[in-house]
Amino acid sequence: METAQPVIAAENLHVHFRRGLIGTPATRIRALDGMNLEVREGEFFALVGQNGAGKSTAMYAFLGLLRPTSGRVRLMGGAPELGSAIYRGVAYLPEEPHYHLYMTVGEALRYYGSLYGRRVADAEISSALDRLGLGPFRDLRLSKCSKGMKQKLGIAQCLIHDVRVLFLDEPTRGLDPIVVVTVRDVLRELHGRGLTVIMNTHVLSEVEMLATRVAIIERGRVIAEDSLEHLLRSEQALYQVTFEPNGSTPEYLLHAERRGEVVWGTIPAERLHDFMQFARDTGARLVECSLKKVTLEESFMKILKGDSGSSGVPNPPGPIPPEPLKTG
Repeated sequence: METAQPVIAAENLHVHFRRGLIGTPATRIRALDGMNLEVREGEFFALVGQNGAGKSTAMYAFLGLLRPTSGRVRLMGGAPELGSAIYRGVAYLPEEPHYHLYMTVGEALRYYGSLYGRRVADAEISSALDRLGLGPFRDLRLSKCSKGMKQKLGIAQCLIHDVRVLFLDEPTRGLDPIVVVTVRDVLRELHGRGLTVIMNTHVLSEVEMLATRVAIIERGRVIAEDSLEHLLRSEQALYQVTFEPNGSTPEYLLHAERRGEVVWGTIPAERLHDFMQFARDTGARLVECSLKKVTLEESFMKILKGDSGSSGVPNPPGPIPPEPLKTG
């Protein structure tokens, strides 16, 4: 059986920028430093990392908006050359979308939809606007719209086209909680239809709720790439317990904290049976017992603090040494 072509394949991707004034020695900055990445069809793929890690640069390179210094990018099996037919199946929503502000919400959706080469029916426009809660604002000029409304308009465009890949750059940043819930629900709906989503974000809680696969980027390289399920897996299974002791507490109780009559703590999974026997023998009242989950934030920080060395990715070098600018 033939293996499906990856939606995105980045091979040894380098992007260098020059920094310095004309006539003075310039420094070349490695925005991407040998990035290798593959996104498979149907994934909800999240790029996460600190500010300046190279997430947005990578997304621009995937989209063909930025030409790599070296390396290769394939988008849906082809080179992302501007004007290519592959863009008929691609949608991109930047962090700060810019529209023709004199248009109304409805006019904008119709106009930008027509850029895909087909007439968008009134029923499709109404359905998309209603799904995002924009129906009552159809005749409102974009100059009067909030950031959240403009962001939802961008998502609405994805609802009226049968695109295969959606790129999102910080889709929920700066949005109020109600708008975030709406956007999240629609993204989950689009992914459920089979759409491949690539999201660049700082909001790790959103990644936990949406993504199926995650790449952690640091200094222009992928230092960890795995399924969300595996990244959240604890190396040592622990149970979080809350109980009212009747006297002493077991010696294997970890990180114990007492608040009045109640004690919180964790116990290793292999001692769970012992703890239940302890509770029965001493008459302790068990309030809660649940498997302790590792958050993406905990996993993310652990990798950045050095445990990523186990991934086999060496620490990348610093900026390229200064070199004189050539003139003439």
